[in-house]
Amino acid sequence: MSSMLEKKILPSGSKVFIGEEVQKKRDIEEQIRGIFSLWGFQEIITPSFEFYAPDKESDSRDSEIFKTIDLETGNLLSLRSDVTPQIAQIAGTVLESAPRPLRFSYVTNVFRYMNVSGTYQREFLQAGVELIGLMSLEADAEVIAIAVECFRKIGVKDFKISLSHGGFLAGIFNVLDLTQDDKVKISEAISRRDESSLAQLLKGKKNGQKDANILKNLARLFGDSSVLEFAEKTVENATSKKAVQELKKVYGILDLYGLTEQIVFDLADFRDFNYYTGVIFEGFVSGVGSPVCGGGRYDRLLKNFGTDDLGTGFAIDLDSLSNVVNNSDNEVNKKSFLVVDFSSSKKNGIEISRKLRDLGYVASRDIMRRELKDSLTFARQSKFDYCLVIDTKNVRAKKVRVLTSSGVELIVSSIDEIVNKLEEGDIL
Repeated sequence: MSSMLEKKILPSGSKVFIGEEVQKKRDIEEQIRGIFSLWGFQEIITPSFEFYAPDKESDSRDSEIFKTIDLETGNLLSLRSDVTPQIAQIAGTVLESAPRPLRFSYVTNVFRYMNVSGTYQREFLQAGVELIGLMSLEADAEVIAIAVECFRKIGVKDFKISLSHGGFLAGIFNVLDLTQDDKVKISEAISRRDESSLAQLLKGKKNGQKDANILKNLARLFGDSSVLEFAEKTVENATSKKAVQELKKVYGILDLYGLTEQIVFDLADFRDFNYYTGVIFEGFVSGVGSPVCGGGRYDRLLKNFGTDDLGTGFAIDLDSLSNVVNNSDNEVNKKSFLVVDFSSSKKNGIEISRKLRDLGYVASRDIMRRELKDSLTFARQSKFDYCLVIDTKNVRAKKVRVLTSSGVELIVSSIDEIVNKLEEGDIL
């Protein structure tokens, strides 16, 4: 149904979520909110609109932003495209004197016009954390550990966290003495894992030849912790060596968390040189063609807002996760009942509906005047598990017929007996 709506009335890249899809998303949101809270993060809600400021460092990123006119002032506003800069600005202004570290979490929509796995999207539901003011690699390890815990909590089993460091490739680029145009072309070739193009682009570069050679075999930069040993022995510049050493320390801390089985390294991943400055990571889930979470250290971003704080964080794409998460483990607690009351007073139907909802079950009264067969058809189409039927002859005895939505009668019992069974966890 939602796909039909999207084709007829919605702009491309927009989605409608209905019924079970909404419930699934809400379940995931609440589980992740619970994790953030247990780790000591306070939830923050940032404005949907903000003053538009051109992204001077990335034309492509700036082109993804939705802009509009402020009817009050005539100035340009933009829809929130990223929560992290908003929180960074708040940390450097409103909360400039607040005790550090700051721990913030959020679950909100962001708006960007982006191509994701061949499909354009305009709106993304994200959950994330920002940890600001800790000058320690433990902060980087903490946000990675939280991301892993989020995956585990919501039932994602087949996932990997890919670690890298913004300083690794930056150090190599610096010793190669590249022009801005060179950097763009080489970065694009690295993103494509195009080693032949890289060899051509690096040909004739006089400086940093040993460091340049490491880029000609990108496969050696991806894998388990042996990647770090190879990189540390191969690169010569101090910036790249420091990046590798920091990754080794973070990996050691993650080992204390018992999380190293989920960790791989990809030193050819640089994400965004102008945004991330230290340890960076992405989360990949089997069945999803693009990363479902990403984050890292962004100290340079905080300096733009007048603070010397250090910051790290991550965001999870909840839309992508909801497509791969199976909530069947919670099925017992979410059985649903359609209450069909043919009596004139409706008292018994109202009573059993209220008692079922008090126990946490879905109970909806069928208040249409129609035959039982039509109510059963509605129950099947609306995916109710059971029908509770109150006939006129059973009103005084407070007896209820329990039927499956396909019309199979299971029992005839009193309201109290049915409620007691369900209270004890006995699904009929």
